[in-house]
Amino acid sequence: MAVRPIYRYNELSGSNAIKKEIGIQVQFQDSGVFKSTYTTKQQVKNQLINYILTNPGERFFNPSFGSGIKALLFEQTNDLTQLEEQISTGISNNVENIRVNSVNATQNNNEIYININYTINNQTDELTLALDINE
Repeated sequence: MAVRPIYRYNELSGSNAIKKEIGIQVQFQDSGVFKSTYTTKQQVKNQLINYILTNPGERFFNPSFGSGIKALLFEQTNDLTQLEEQISTGISNNVENIRVNSVNATQNNNEIYININYTINNQTDELTLALDINE
């Protein structure tokens, strides 16, 4: 009978640590290059941005994914509570392991600011997006 080798896990830290990518950033800044994310905090923020900027029907095999924010922004109403509720409910249903604490939307001239306060892994964080209505 062959003897199986013993594998050991040695945690690396400091300058010897090997970085493992866990996702890519939504903002593509260099042509043809995806910037990687290395922390859960970065990845969650990118998931939220991706969800908010995606329209329902844009993802194959998951047609309900997306906030549909573009359709709401161009309605003839100044009531942002529907937008806040739709984003909060959508994130809770479509983005895993995130607990939404609050969503606040405010409008200033041609921009809408969306502030999302959320908790993941018992850590609270915040994301603020500024959306230009004219674009």
